[in-house]
Amino acid sequence: MKKLIILIGFIVSSFIGNAQDKKLENSVLWKIEHKDLAKPSYLLGTVHILCEDDFSIPKKVTKAFNKTENLVLEVDLSDTKALMAAQQKMMSSGKLTEELSKEQQIYLDNLLKKEMNMSLQMVDNYTLMTVYTLLIQQSLNCPTKKMYEFELINLAKAQHKKIAGLETLDNQLDYFAKAYPKDFLWQQIELHQEYKLMFKEMVTNYKNENITALFEVMNDKRFFNENAEYWMLTYRNTNWVKLMPDLMKKQSNLFAVGSAHLVGNNGVIHLLRKQGYKVTPVH
Repeated sequence: MKKLIILIGFIVSSFIGNAQDKKLENSVLWKIEHKDLAKPSYLLGTVHILCEDDFSIPKKVTKAFNKTENLVLEVDLSDTKALMAAQQKMMSSGKLTEELSKEQQIYLDNLLKKEMNMSLQMVDNYTLMTVYTLLIQQSLNCPTKKMYEFELINLAKAQHKKIAGLETLDNQLDYFAKAYPKDFLWQQIELHQEYKLMFKEMVTNYKNENITALFEVMNDKRFFNENAEYWMLTYRNTNWVKLMPDLMKKQSNLFAVGSAHLVGNNGVIHLLRKQGYKVTPVH
């Protein structure tokens, strides 16, 4: 179930778009400073899930992590109770087959058999969002996958650091539901093959720390619309930068969020700079 939850997080913070003011320097790690802060904090852009062969935590990230006192994620995935509550939201109150037309049932059954060696009947108690999440996992063609947040959580626990979230998991699932209503969600399922190509290019850009290019790959009209943009990006980023100042005044933090949240006029970097924070890339 943890795998399903983090995959939803992956989707929530990946397929979004907004206009950008200028190209950011190539870096996944950014230092946050201000005259009112006793110590700097750091902002890390992640790709939530990667193939094991593509996954690594750069030394500069480990170094910054060792300097900070807390790990702050989009949501606190170390909260077992929250994970259990979210599990209920990922199950349907009825049958998935009752929500789909006959044509959709045939299409989805064939897709699940091809991609996951599963049948529609095996996922009939899941929501369409959960099935979409399972299919997204298959877009990364590798047997073993690493989840960035869980790797960071393990590091935090080893160093006895506090772990917190910028929003609750329950909130995040609600935002996803608002951003991806049934018809739009079905369109995404039909784009499954296109997702595979997009992820491949996205991972290449991330490994090169080119978050602007990574964002441009994600900023595709096929994968989001204005409604999705509002709920996935603008609304959430605005909420986060309201919370971050108080957290940084109390202690030094490593904030780890999806890389797409960093870029653009509604990105976390730009919004923090508007508040007077010095945000610079760490090379």
